Amino acid sequence: MRVDLSIAIGGFQGGGIESAGQIAVRAFAIKGHEVFGSREYHSNIVGAHSYYHIRVGGKALRMPLDALIALDAESVFTHFRNLRKKAVLVCDKGSLEKKASEIPSMSRELKSRIEAAYGSVTLGQILEKLELNLVTLPMAELIGKLSETVKKPMSSVSRALNVMGLSAGLYLLGLDESTIRKAVEKQFQSPEINLAAVEIALEEVAGMERGEIPDGIRREKLILTGCEAVALSKLFSRIEFMSFYPITPATDEALFLEENRGKTITVQAEDEISAIGMALGASTAGLRAAVTTSGPGVSLMNEMISLAVQAEIPIVITLWMRASPSTGIATRTGQQDLLHAIFSGHGDPFKAVIASGDHEEAIEDVRLSFKLAEDFQMPVVHLLDKYIASSLAAVEREKFAPLPKREFSAPSENYLRYMITEDGISPFLPVGMATMIVSSLEHNEYGFASEDPVLREEMMLKRIRKFRKLAENVAEKSYSVYGERNAEMTIISFGSTKNAILEAIEQSEFHTKFLQLRILWPFPDISDEISGKVLCIESNSGQLSFLLNCCCKIDCVARKLNARPIYVNEVHRAIEEALSGRREVILGEGA
Repeated sequence: MRVDLSIAIGGFQGGGIESAGQIAVRAFAIKGHEVFGSREYHSNIVGAHSYYHIRVGGKALRMPLDALIALDAESVFTHFRNLRKKAVLVCDKGSLEKKASEIPSMSRELKSRIEAAYGSVTLGQILEKLELNLVTLPMAELIGKLSETVKKPMSSVSRALNVMGLSAGLYLLGLDESTIRKAVEKQFQSPEINLAAVEIALEEVAGMERGEIPDGIRREKLILTGCEAVALSKLFSRIEFMSFYPITPATDEALFLEENRGKTITVQAEDEISAIGMALGASTAGLRAAVTTSGPGVSLMNEMISLAVQAEIPIVITLWMRASPSTGIATRTGQQDLLHAIFSGHGDPFKAVIASGDHEEAIEDVRLSFKLAEDFQMPVVHLLDKYIASSLAAVEREKFAPLPKREFSAPSENYLRYMITEDGISPFLPVGMATMIVSSLEHNEYGFASEDPVLREEMMLKRIRKFRKLAENVAEKSYSVYGERNAEMTIISFGSTKNAILEAIEQSEFHTKFLQLRILWPFPDISDEISGKVLCIESNSGQLSFLLNCCCKIDCVARKLNARPIYVNEVHRAIEEALSGRREVILGEGA
């Protein structure tokens, strides 16, 4: 029996929401079910509302929610309108007496919307009007009981509140006690207090009506965030140097790689310019090198990206997109760096831009990014986003594969670093193996600066030939097509919208196909793949549709601008409205 659940776990930031989410993901994975979890949090360190959204039985998030496990009143106020009828709501009994106006951490905007819709009433009065399976727990009493059980002061055991609420919720949904306990044991090095918390919580809900979750197909998989998956793939790809300047969410990737680096050199630079400069220096010396950052960081790297193009230095730039412009909403997702990635660097910045749709593609694209950077001696931007960065997914170990080390042969007697060749690709040797000049200036074949017009034209044509060779090389890898060939609608998108779109077209009553762009630059020729109306779905103001207008007519653009992921049900709505003739759809769900 297929299990399909959409669950949110909410509480204040710093209250163990991430741990609770990870326990839930592990529990469903232990039970043998496909599971995916995404963390949503504020950019402040502690206090504001945070939640973990989990999908069981699918790879994409959907609304409405089947269950909400709320560790404070703000979580219920934030999410109760996302609950379906008869959904399970687990919350603290004390939350029911709260009014929205009494919660200092809640945003003024949310308070205003709630009071405009329901008046100045208590949470309990609002919930009375809803058809929910409401389970209230006396959280303060349960913490006191835990304190007595483990002989620790309440102040030291109060952190187990998240495990108590979570355990009760998972048990009522249908997970057995053994599975919950195993997940808790995997989460904590010293799980004794938390295991006691599980027992107390389950005693409280024993005898209540509960669901039943059968065993699924159990496979040995790694539970990883997107940042961890990318860092591990870099290690399998034999990366030798990575630099970074701390920025959300790239820092998580850098720190994970540093903790597991082996012989890889990792450097926290003093700023983003230094970070990419160090990586370019390492690559020039023959090391497999990368830099990881987000949108504001890439803005500062533009001059160095152009240097990499002009000096033909291989470099992988891992770009974790987030809600922008400027610092925007630093801990929320978006796809707003697409055009920036393609056109970053002044002049004619020839580079490759690769976009991953999920964890497994991210692992593959790390290897592809290094290979293209080194084969074509140019920057490669690997586009991901915050949604992938902080989401948990189960990944098969076999997805990780090694990449052969860079090999260098002895230099010829008259080594020309920038030799003009038919395909535009010159012989590359590390600094120190041969005499050469590495310069940001236009140059002759040795690297000496030159402003000669004939030589300038030859060097420009050389770089153009190399870019065209790249386009030929990646043509078959540039996009994937899912669904019926002659469908009445073609959805075009890129990146982390992938799984929501795939699930939506599988369920849709309309004949729809999905054209997923994997390599955005060089932009592929997709004209033969398009049938019926064209719907472009993206989490920005329309950057992909801008590119698509150069090669096809766009009938409808569906945009998501609220810095939350695209949900399966939103794709359903976009398809229906596009087929009805709408030219623009705004997708706005998410708390």
